[in-house]
Amino acid sequence: MSAVATETAAVVRPHRKGSAQRLFEPSEVTLEDVVLDAWEALRSDGRADCPVCSGELESTGCKTCGSELS
Repeated sequence: MSAVATETAAVVRPHRKGSAQRLFEPSEVTLEDVVLDAWEALRSDGRADCPVCSGELESTGCKTCGSELS
């Protein structure tokens, strides 16, 4: 058994200024939001809260768990 598409589906995506398009708008903080916030804090302050363990994240990585943003 097989299926055949007879029409092309129209996909309408709203344009979000300054960010990539998403399939849906989440109602809570996403992993992407957490990582981007950490990058911003690292860039502006030179340190951030580690998204993995909440330790001190520096440009070389987390002092507590060793995770790195790359």
